[in-house]
Amino acid sequence: MRVARGFTLIELVMVILLLGVMATFASQFIGIGTQIYGDASRREQLMSDARFALERLNREVRDAVPGSVRVEDDAGMSGDQGTCLRFWPIATASRYLGSAVSGGLTMVTPQVLPEQDRDLAIVYPLASPALPLEQGCLYGQCVAAVTDVGSPASGALSLTVDVAFTQDSPGSRVYFANQQVRYCVTGSALTRASGAIGTDISANPQILMAEHIRPASHYFYREPAAFNQSEVGVRLEFERGGERVLFNHKLELLNVP
Repeated sequence: MRVARGFTLIELVMVILLLGVMATFASQFIGIGTQIYGDASRREQLMSDARFALERLNREVRDAVPGSVRVEDDAGMSGDQGTCLRFWPIATASRYLGSAVSGGLTMVTPQVLPEQDRDLAIVYPLASPALPLEQGCLYGQCVAAVTDVGSPASGALSLTVDVAFTQDSPGSRVYFANQQVRYCVTGSALTRASGAIGTDISANPQILMAEHIRPASHYFYREPAAFNQSEVGVRLEFERGGERVLFNHKLELLNVP
């Protein structure tokens, strides 16, 4: 007759110790995996938010009126480095016929017609470093208010402006705009504001575009030796939960005088 034997105390203790060691390693492995997943998720979220803001900025600057892009500080003073970027989105554009150095303008009818008493017409906007575009360009007056818009006839459209342009455009191009847009980094946030040209844009609502930006002396810049007039640089470093992502990007206008 065989007698059934159970586990001895030493065997039970050894099993418990082995299970404890395995549980410790398993918990550490799971913890490391969870941490890696959390870090990757935070990094991906950070990059996604940054890409959204920069893609929006890039698209808008790409279709801005040439010469209207200005790097500014918080007070609105322009320079080669700053915390803000201001520009005029193009409302519509076309090519004019004849000369623009007059009080009237005849152009090829655009798909979107300019609006009188609202739009500004811009011809050959080579920006002056010291002045906003509406106050004067490198060759003098390049911005005029549209005071009357005629009816399209045979593919041509006549309109009247309040002042004569100083210089003709080599490409006979005319742009129209009525809004200004300003991107600024304040604290750790990138915001966007818009308003009518000539108004105080700082009094308008600031729309949040991105957060978690590391402080820096400037975020937008021009390098006269490396950039041409249609280019501006943006450098933003995002940080969240110990994760950092650096974007150093060059914005370029597609429309040049």
